[in-house]
Amino acid sequence: MEVQAQFAANVYCQVQLSAAANGRLKAGGGTYVYNAPVQIEAEAAAGYHFVKWTDAAGDSVTAQNPYTFTVQGDVVMQAHFATNPYQVHLLAEAKGRIKSGDGGYAHNAAARIEAEAAEGYHFVKWTNAAGDSLSGRNPHTFTVTGDTVVRAHFAANVYRVSLLAATANGRIMSGGGDYAYDTRARIEAEAAVGYYFVKWTDARGDSVSAANPHTLVVTEDATLRAHFAAKAAGTDYHRVRLSAEANGRIKSGGGEYAAGTQIGAEAEADAGYHFVKWTDARGDSVSAANPFPLVVRSDMTLAAYFAINSYAVRLVAENGRIKAGGGIYTHGAMATAEAAADGEGYHFVKWTDAAGDSLSGDYAYRFLVTGETVLTAVYERENLTEPLTGSEQPPTGVETPLGVYYTEGVLHLVNLDGYSISVSTMKGERVLLFMADSDNAEYAAALPAGVYILNGAKGKEKAVVRKFMVK
Repeated sequence: MEVQAQFAANVYCQVQLSAAANGRLKAGGGTYVYNAPVQIEAEAAAGYHFVKWTDAAGDSVTAQNPYTFTVQGDVVMQAHFATNPYQVHLLAEAKGRIKSGDGGYAHNAAARIEAEAAEGYHFVKWTNAAGDSLSGRNPHTFTVTGDTVVRAHFAANVYRVSLLAATANGRIMSGGGDYAYDTRARIEAEAAVGYYFVKWTDARGDSVSAANPHTLVVTEDATLRAHFAAKAAGTDYHRVRLSAEANGRIKSGGGEYAAGTQIGAEAEADAGYHFVKWTDARGDSVSAANPFPLVVRSDMTLAAYFAINSYAVRLVAENGRIKAGGGIYTHGAMATAEAAADGEGYHFVKWTDAAGDSLSGDYAYRFLVTGETVLTAVYERENLTEPLTGSEQPPTGVETPLGVYYTEGVLHLVNLDGYSISVSTMKGERVLLFMADSDNAEYAAALPAGVYILNGAKGKEKAVVRKFMVK
């Protein structure tokens, strides 16, 4: 008699799923036949992202979502989620600066941003990346729900220049009115017949200038008074007219003087420029002296000329190589200092100035030249072992002293809680930007094979720059 044993599939494999806060289950829980394929999937709430699945013991299983596996027994798994990290990038238009608020924020966090106007200017408004107005408040607080670019705008203060004639022996010709901060007001008075202009005084009665016309830089409300005196009988008087070409101004010397009077004509260059020479009414050079002493013997016209300053930009590399950027630049020019990504056994970290202060972590650093400049490209020695081959734990794999390693689609961070993390390729292309939310953070990321640079920033703490490898 032939006896056959009959078997049936065990239908008692239970897949029990749960979702931690800020997410939900989409599919996968239930009862399955032994050895059946199971696909489980979770979905994060708005402002959150999926992190990983853990088992009943709380151990990490995978960062894949959805995740497919073969069921061979009862399974308990939980989906975990984390707050999305966002970057608030603050920019300041000319004549102001950002005081606080730039950096990384969690989803729905309150960002308090503040700007500060330069002297003589005031804050106007905040605008978004599209140029739309956001707020006229400063500081301004808003809820962060995504990467955000906000720009601060400023405007010059407006001041009044009031001009008066001290006596009836002369009159104001021009120059009174409203002026924006740091603009020039050219004021001029005219003496009556038989009189000559003496000087301008301020509201306190202090002498300001004997030049007429006189150019002043407006930095506050100002009241100036023109004074006149009677001409001496039998004495000839002559007019000295001084003017300034672009990028400078006349400080003193213009006016009406008795013949034989010794005066000094003086001009002042704008920031970033220098005085070159005086020329006469025909355009011929008269003197390169400033102030220029002269004796008044006739009516004369002098013009002051100025030229832009030139500065040397010197670039130095410690254990690396400078690619471009050193040389001579004119005042106000934009320069780009560029360092090679790697030296012999070293990798680029940052640019520092002559005082050793950090300026930028970008290989190519663009800046405005306003004086003699020395920049140093700082490199750090490599500290890498062989790449990980897939183990969840890193005892024999890549791990920098501050604990960054990558395996099975997950970037692991150690002791970087609260740091704003940026990951870039060796070419400088940013591929990840997030906020580390613990000292043992895990971030799901499908990175192609290659070498990457991690930059970490946290308030005033020392920046973290590390290289890691994905195989």
